Amino acid sequence: MTKPTLHVTIRTPSETVVDQDVAAIRVPTKTGHIGLRPRGEPTVLAVEAGLILLRSRNGMRYAGTAGGLLHTRRELASLLTPLAVVGDDVESVSRQLDALLSEPNEEMQVRHTLGRLETRILQELSHEDGPKSSAPGTP
Repeated sequence: MTKPTLHVTIRTPSETVVDQDVAAIRVPTKTGHIGLRPRGEPTVLAVEAGLILLRSRNGMRYAGTAGGLLHTRRELASLLTPLAVVGDDVESVSRQLDALLSEPNEEMQVRHTLGRLETRILQELSHEDGPKSSAPGTP
């Protein structure tokens, strides 16, 4: 008889980082780490940034994430996160996170540019709406 597994997916906006069957998963939450196994109650959890442990019969894998929303039901667990990396040991996950955070992200550059543009537009609008002097005799 085969042991039940939990099918785990970890998705970022740009890719699926994990898509595998595991025996158990441990995730960091605001109140501490929570372990989940197959056939558990349906759950929605706010996952904190940190290390996720994925235990399978082949050993441990680790995922470093920026936190996110985890939805589980019976044999499925799906985490949506803005950023994630996965590896077979904590050191490789740490190196991947360092590399990912140190290289400029295209999305972050676009957000930064849009922020500067928004600031400039607001400055120009405030100059246009500034105090206006009216000519004598006009309301």
